[in-house]
Amino acid sequence: MTARRRLALWAPVVLLLAVEAVLSHQPKLPHVLPLALPAADKLAHFAYFAVVGYLAARAARAGEGWSPRRTLVTVALGALLWGLTDEVHQSFVPGRDPDPLDVLADTLGALAGAAAQRWAPERVRA
Repeated sequence: MTARRRLALWAPVVLLLAVEAVLSHQPKLPHVLPLALPAADKLAHFAYFAVVGYLAARAARAGEGWSPRRTLVTVALGALLWGLTDEVHQSFVPGRDPDPLDVLADTLGALAGAAAQRWAPERVRA
């Protein structure tokens, strides 16, 4: 695997996490999902991290040659640690409050994304 290919695989993951870090530092975010939808913010967390998890799993499998089990465990633990760190960070941002359910949504979303990547057809995976 060339360094260029590895960079191409990991760059989207890093970019999405950077965007999430910037958004996390904002005092108040606009609502992008209908407010009438129960737990809309949890659905947004889940969906965003499902994409991150899918892309991270793709990079780990194709770029690093990791096994499916190692990939799933690492992506889930990485999302858990990222989510915990993010929620602690938000406790210092005016207008933001930490929410353990956000960590759960992040972790489950990343795990779902990694699992989807694992069982995606070969032509979709790469």
